[in-house]
Amino acid sequence: MPLYEYECPKCGKFEALQKLGAAPLRTHECGSKVRKVMSAGSFAFKGSGFYATDYASKPAPACDAPKGAACATCPSNGEA
Repeated sequence: MPLYEYECPKCGKFEALQKLGAAPLRTHECGSKVRKVMSAGSFAFKGSGFYATDYASKPAPACDAPKGAACATCPSNGEA
């Protein structure tokens, strides 16, 4: 459900969680008329790590061999 922002002349700005098809609020809890205001949309990734678990590429393993002694397919050999 979307979060909408409203402004009350007595209480200031507040947010309301409403269904997408719900009519805009007309009054606040204090009884004053409210108006819907435009606000920047935002979102948050929650959980153990969206990017880290879904799209991150695994880093190449480090090679302990000196550069000249590394095999041809080793990531530490700049010729792969």
